[in-house]
Amino acid sequence: MIIEQQTSQPTSSSNLDRTRIAIVAVVVVLAVAIGAVLGSVLIARGGAPLAGAAAYVPEDAVIYAEARLDLPGAQRDNLRALLERFPAADADAILTDALADTLDGALAGGGAPFDYSNDIAPWFDGTVAVAMLDYPLNADPMQMQAPAGLVLFGVRDSAAAADFADTVRGQLEEQGAAFTSSDHDGTTVWSLQVDPATMGMVSGMGFAYAVAGDQLIMATGDAQVSAALDTRSGGKALADRGDVGRLMSSLPDERSGVMVVNSEAMLSQMRAQLESSQPALADALAPYLDAAPPITVGALSLASDAMLLDTVSALPDGPAAPSNGSRTLAEMVPADAIFYADSTRVGATLETFVAAMKASLASGPDGDAMLQQLDQVEAALGADLEELVNWIGAGAMTAGWDGEEVYVGLVLDAIDPTAAERRLSQLRSFAELAATDPSSGISVQTGSVNGVEVTTLRVEQSGALAFGTPFAPALQYAIDGDRVVIGLGDRFVEAALGMDAADSFARSDRYATAVERFGGADNAATVFVDLAALRQAAEVGAGMQDDPGYAQIKPNLEPFDYLVGVTRVSGDRVVAREGLVLR
Repeated sequence: MIIEQQTSQPTSSSNLDRTRIAIVAVVVVLAVAIGAVLGSVLIARGGAPLAGAAAYVPEDAVIYAEARLDLPGAQRDNLRALLERFPAADADAILTDALADTLDGALAGGGAPFDYSNDIAPWFDGTVAVAMLDYPLNADPMQMQAPAGLVLFGVRDSAAAADFADTVRGQLEEQGAAFTSSDHDGTTVWSLQVDPATMGMVSGMGFAYAVAGDQLIMATGDAQVSAALDTRSGGKALADRGDVGRLMSSLPDERSGVMVVNSEAMLSQMRAQLESSQPALADALAPYLDAAPPITVGALSLASDAMLLDTVSALPDGPAAPSNGSRTLAEMVPADAIFYADSTRVGATLETFVAAMKASLASGPDGDAMLQQLDQVEAALGADLEELVNWIGAGAMTAGWDGEEVYVGLVLDAIDPTAAERRLSQLRSFAELAATDPSSGISVQTGSVNGVEVTTLRVEQSGALAFGTPFAPALQYAIDGDRVVIGLGDRFVEAALGMDAADSFARSDRYATAVERFGGADNAATVFVDLAALRQAAEVGAGMQDDPGYAQIKPNLEPFDYLVGVTRVSGDRVVAREGLVLR
């Protein structure tokens, strides 16, 4: 029930200066968020896994994220250590009262009737949370529905927060906005009046807010604010979910942010919408939707030399479920590799993907025709698509630059070497058939490296440029016992087959140290990107060393060392740690 209507006659919202309103709103949010790093107060959480905002978020919210912008514990010192690596960054300007002065000046220059130091800092406790409450799916671009959402700012002085909100609302009303207020169990909810005709193709985009004790709640409508208030007063909240709490016990205690992704709720809503519009597709995808982990939690934290992201989810069922294992794939990869990634169950994962793709094609409006075409392809191949990959066990992909040419390669463990030989021979047969036409430019050659036969499929035409060096597109492969090596270009396979393990990427101090730090060698998957080597290759390959413009930004690129990620199974959980490490 509306208990208070603005007595003035505001201009229609369709005539509202939306640009100025948006600017004011963005400045407010940025002022609150960025200013929080001043850390005027550190909030004691009493060991709770989530911030107070999670008590307002329904347990079936699709996505929830919170940021501790007050930088608890050592997070502030670690951020300073990171910033001091960059010449362009002034840590004092970001982590001291100098930032407050900057924000105050920006707000004053923008004509805002408030400043950070006097109007925001007194009530803001340093936490910001965002929640996406649903996952609307509509294939019709003319009838899109915006997801319902919440933004919550932690409050330590509700009266000061209410005064601030009133001030901002007054500023918007001066620009022509119309607000109405309603009462929800003693809390005033303010709603911006929006003409639906101005929304265009997307509905559900509104705005409402309320100050409720320890939170300033902003939402896509008054219904979402009311739902948040009801959740806090006794509803089923995300903060009370035992499965979330159990997963979060595997995250670092000290962190700057947290995210919870409710895959179960998201996929359930997606399935319900598909069942009403595309039931065949819903049925086909059901096994794969069921296999997804119901909840994934993640935490962002800062070390003195790295930004870290930890994620945890329940271990899924099925043949593609990850498993730990020590792998020797990197022993066939050059030590100068810039990118490297490996995993224990590549073939099973690809099989699952292929099966899902086929089910999706079959359930489409032209499903019968697609199946007929697929049958023809599989008949030509002499095997189902799944059989093209089901011989693969663990696998690795790598890329680099040897000083002259880019290389890309795969190293695969063949759990069925006979099947691997059969599938690759089919590829060779197709190429040889195509090569009978001289105009195709395709040729097939064989050679030998260390007693292992190498097959090269080449297209004799000018290819793309690799750091300014033209090359003829080529695909090479070799089978060495139960190991298959595939390379794009004519460099990787030869290098892999002639590799001494002692000189390989596996023995690289940088890679080995990174993997040990982020989880250890007995894992389910790893990824490594050498950012320093990538920068150096780009400098040489693109001739940037003597570029005066690049010389100015280079000192701020040099601190980036590498990206690394290690995924492992820990009991009934899948735990991953990724990091951006600085020099």
